[in-house]
Amino acid sequence: MKLFTALTTTCTFALCSALSALPEGIEHVQTLDEIQEYKLSENGLRVLLMPNEGLPVATVMVTYNVGARNEVTGTTGATHILEHMMFKGTDRFNSENGSDYSSVMERIGARSNATTYFDRTNYYATLPSEYVSRAIELEADRMRNLRIREEDLASEMTVVRNEYERGENNPVSTLIKEVYAAAFVAHPYSHPTIGWRSDIENTSPEKLRAFYNDFYWPENAVLTVIGGFDMDATLESVKEFYGAVPTAPNPIPTVETTEPKQLGPRRLIIERTGQVGVVMTGFKAPEGANTDWAALTLIEQILGADKTGRLYRALEDQGKASATFTYAPQLRDPGLFILAAFLTPEATHEETESIILDEIKKLISGGVTEDELARAKAVIQANTVYGRDGPYAIADQINEAIAMGDWTTYVNLPKAIQKVTTADIQRVAAKYFIRNNSTTGWFVPQNSSTVAQLTNHAHHGPRYFRDPAIYGPLHNSAEAVATAAGVTTTAPLVDFSSHMQRATVGGIELIAIDMPIKDVVSFVGSFAAGETLSPTDAPALAGLTAAMLDKGTKRNDRFAIAERLDNLGANISFNASAHSLEFSGKFLRADAGAIMGLLAEQLREPAFDAEVLETLKSRQTAGYLQAIDNPDYRADAQIARLLYPKGHPNYTDEIEVLLEDLKSTTIEDIAQFHADHYGPQSMRLVFAGDIDFEQLTAAVEFAFDGWTGGVDYPTKQPDQLENSQQSEHIYITDKTSVAVRYAQNTGLQRTDDDYIPFMLGNYILGGSFNSRLMQEVRKKQGLTYSIHSTHSGDILTPGNWGLSASFSPALLDQGLEATESVLTDWYEQGINEDEAHRAIETLSGSYLVGLSTTGRVAGQVLSFMQRGLPAEYIDEYPKRLQSVTAKQVNSTIRKHLNPELNTLVIAGSLEEPRTEEPTTILEQQSLSVRLDAPDAGWGIEIEKVYRTNESLIVISQLQHNGDMAAAVISTVSDAVSIPVSDDDTLTVRHYILGKTWDWGATPNYTFIESMDAFGRSLDEAELIYEK
Repeated sequence: MKLFTALTTTCTFALCSALSALPEGIEHVQTLDEIQEYKLSENGLRVLLMPNEGLPVATVMVTYNVGARNEVTGTTGATHILEHMMFKGTDRFNSENGSDYSSVMERIGARSNATTYFDRTNYYATLPSEYVSRAIELEADRMRNLRIREEDLASEMTVVRNEYERGENNPVSTLIKEVYAAAFVAHPYSHPTIGWRSDIENTSPEKLRAFYNDFYWPENAVLTVIGGFDMDATLESVKEFYGAVPTAPNPIPTVETTEPKQLGPRRLIIERTGQVGVVMTGFKAPEGANTDWAALTLIEQILGADKTGRLYRALEDQGKASATFTYAPQLRDPGLFILAAFLTPEATHEETESIILDEIKKLISGGVTEDELARAKAVIQANTVYGRDGPYAIADQINEAIAMGDWTTYVNLPKAIQKVTTADIQRVAAKYFIRNNSTTGWFVPQNSSTVAQLTNHAHHGPRYFRDPAIYGPLHNSAEAVATAAGVTTTAPLVDFSSHMQRATVGGIELIAIDMPIKDVVSFVGSFAAGETLSPTDAPALAGLTAAMLDKGTKRNDRFAIAERLDNLGANISFNASAHSLEFSGKFLRADAGAIMGLLAEQLREPAFDAEVLETLKSRQTAGYLQAIDNPDYRADAQIARLLYPKGHPNYTDEIEVLLEDLKSTTIEDIAQFHADHYGPQSMRLVFAGDIDFEQLTAAVEFAFDGWTGGVDYPTKQPDQLENSQQSEHIYITDKTSVAVRYAQNTGLQRTDDDYIPFMLGNYILGGSFNSRLMQEVRKKQGLTYSIHSTHSGDILTPGNWGLSASFSPALLDQGLEATESVLTDWYEQGINEDEAHRAIETLSGSYLVGLSTTGRVAGQVLSFMQRGLPAEYIDEYPKRLQSVTAKQVNSTIRKHLNPELNTLVIAGSLEEPRTEEPTTILEQQSLSVRLDAPDAGWGIEIEKVYRTNESLIVISQLQHNGDMAAAVISTVSDAVSIPVSDDDTLTVRHYILGKTWDWGATPNYTFIESMDAFGRSLDEAELIYEK
């Protein structure tokens, strides 16, 4: 298969052809903006098709109209657990015969996953085009034939629990969860997508089967296929595989609950171990189909945009916040519009909250300017074009539109946004940003003796079946395609070289790859100015210099630059990696000259303002402090210090050292580093997309004309440390999941002959969802949500092998034992030829699928070039794998690794070793209580739990701390764990002492004045918990 094929048929012709010969039982509903909607008349399944014959890959996605919104107390989390169970197989396609969905998708190289959110669950795969029919067959089969067995649920429950605990490790994620819980008192948006812990742990096959039988039917689903596929064959497959699926025997359950009017602002405070405070305010927002979302989408951009956003200017630019963000998902029912800020050490919660509210008031009273509105529209318009860069991106956006009730919103909302006026903005802001409709949450850190979570702000998004950072289709790391995803094989013939042009412009090596996408161009570039060039006593200098590049130039301040980019709908970002100053961006084809001019201006003429540096320091200090409480960061950093000497590119300095260096670095230091290292000497620039090569070369030549300087990459680096068996434990307070890292140096660099055989073996060990580690430790024993192995640090120096996992503290010993058993067997027994062949077959499709967007293609080419390989290696790489044998793999594994010399680091809230390992996830049952109280001075604690033959009696005590508190409704809660009874049918009954107000009655709780209310009924009960 060639990567690019000629577009011999227009979309209009393809549509006419399809409509003239539709399979019997398939009705054409409408065509909108190249998306064709069909309906299966037998069962109501809706089908959305958007072909692009120039692509060799396609995305097949099924969206079910069921999410956390459809759950009730006692079944929260059922949607998400069922999402996991959908990968356990059917009687026809299952792991016993190797034909289950995951195994098939992996063999063909698909990138598949599933997510659950408030209003929907979706399953998807991006795969080589010839396998579209296969994906449809598998999806149709599991729609009604899923096996939900006790043994499968038992192992998956531990996985889900580990996923839950990983989320609880993050106090900000917990804050968002509590804000939603406080904001909604009746509507099911009050509970998190992953569910409440007690409901998760009490899930049963019977509950899941009932849920499956309620919602998994064709009339409650939409099948979407985007990309390169045969229209006629796809419609025939839909008819063949979905046509026999019956409709639901009963009406699909609907959500009737409407959130009552909020009568006043609500507040909550979370106090947990941490370093950086957070302020978050959410306002009630309308249902997703409401026409006001055109204005609200613009408001989200105007308030939350980086550099030009009002929150950035009021908080980040003033050193009051290390980061700000807005989060406003369009949901089927009214939801929340959230504004949030991560505090710097100098800021207070009160001041930050006041600034956020002041910005809201200014928006309502003063509105926005025409220029401000035009910039926001330009950004959104460009993002709409960029959103068509790859089939998954399109399918994902349509998926969210389906979830909120109308897929045509994907097409119509961008058009409506362009019609919004400044008066609309002011009207909509006044309508929804009402104090009485707000819920404010503070995270108040309780400092521990230990150092941050480097936040990505994705705290309340969908729940994924596979960890999206490792297996997700949006994982856009060039190195991830080349190393974590490995290599490729025989089937797809990748041909980028014939579409590649190159030139040397002013000393800059320029590569351009033409791709079948209209108007979009992505670029990446680098030169030698990375952290390895920082002085030993100033390890943060290269990073600080890179961070100052977008803070203004000698000709334009930071806001003028940002506004110019917004007007063009473009973006440019800078980052200092271990070896390089790296930059990347995206723009519309016609704007190449303007974007290259802005790139050159920022690289050549940064202003380096001392006042701006101090603000940046404050924000970066907060970022470092966040890392102190992150088990993953702490474990990774310690591994780097145990494997490499100080001064090595892969070494990570202690947080304390970085904080001290941050304080002492001056603007003169930064200017000198820039003068010494910045220039075209080692610069590479790669473009991919809708290419006009003459335009690009002229733009680069004009922008960088006369620029000189720069340095070559160092040819000599310190040697790796000798491997030795060592183990370190890092205790971090208040963490529900433990980070585990195994590692050792291999001496392998990307250009070594042994590299590809080693990477193939490592892929079989832990490089995929069907790897040996995932099969044994997650699928079979259910001990973790994520475990994988990698090779890193090998760009310009020999690197190291690593294995990463997370476990509950209670399951740590069992997890380590299982992991080491798999690792030892892999090392001693090796792999066989059948495994090697299957891995090559899998990676052939995976490599092709991974190169389905302009950004990934440009990034992959640069990644190879940074490692000393030619740009054309992007085509050569798949061919190199063909000759690799199992014998070569086993030889390289034993040559470069020795399990007896592993370095082990464990970070988290470690427990003493258990004398008896838990046998199932249900060994402990969580009981929780939560209710609204008149003010923030109230608290609640579970004091006693009794067990009778019929029920569990939970007795909780409300108490007020006596302090004066604002009279605003606050949510109070508590939870305890108890041993699980053999009888899992016991009803939980809550009794609460100490309530002094007469509102807020709920059928879930009984309020009593004293223990006398029980009389002698507890005399025969067993006291199983007492505070």
